Amino acid sequence: MSNPKSSKEGGMSKQFRWTKPMERIFLEILAEEAQKGNKPSNSFRSVSIKRVAAAISEKFQVQCDTKHVENHLRTVKNAWKIICKIREESGFGWDDNMKMITSDNVTYDATITAHPKYSPFLNKKIDFYNEMALVVGQDMATGSFAKTFADVDLDDANESSIPLNFNTEDVHEERTNVSSSGEKLGKIAEALKKFTEDKTPLLYEEVMSMETEGFDDDFLCNVFDFLAKNEFEAKAFLAKKTKHRKIWLQKFIQG
Repeated sequence: MSNPKSSKEGGMSKQFRWTKPMERIFLEILAEEAQKGNKPSNSFRSVSIKRVAAAISEKFQVQCDTKHVENHLRTVKNAWKIICKIREESGFGWDDNMKMITSDNVTYDATITAHPKYSPFLNKKIDFYNEMALVVGQDMATGSFAKTFADVDLDDANESSIPLNFNTEDVHEERTNVSSSGEKLGKIAEALKKFTEDKTPLLYEEVMSMETEGFDDDFLCNVFDFLAKNEFEAKAFLAKKTKHRKIWLQKFIQG
């Protein structure tokens, strides 16, 4: 408690540093506020923003202002838009248990070369994914996104997971059209739900279709048996374009 003002002035008030526990409180409260109807459009009511600032200031003994909360909300929106954009592109899988966008090494290397800002969101658990869906993922009332806050897993012990307070200077142009991204994600959620319900026939059909690419029937049957037992690999295979499936199959042959 000695000289408390000095800890709040200077760098802390100008460049507020968000920690994982702070982000948890931030998203907990805004998720509750959204469910209470305090997010009538793309913006939260001022009462909600003030509630977050007050709670963080009190719990962590820092000076958290409404401006800090608003700025961090923009950061979360930017992060969510990048996640949505990646998931709309072909060549990526989705692990709903880990909340992780998946890709093979070839796709990963090509993607990171073309889009370095995608790096924090590939093959890593996405911190607070469900909470983000509630707070900034508008119009997502279907499929795996239809979760109440009580359903959210709040485990933040995974050290390989990504922080939300990354540098978003290069993605400010992505700060519009939140609702359209939400509508597209709703369709993705519905597609994922369909895949979960009826994945085996779909998997078989897609694997055997590679016969036209020069792979023999017996080999493809072995591939199907392998993928049927490995859901993670199966999802990644189904997400790939034909040329990327071909690369994966050639690697599978080589063991």
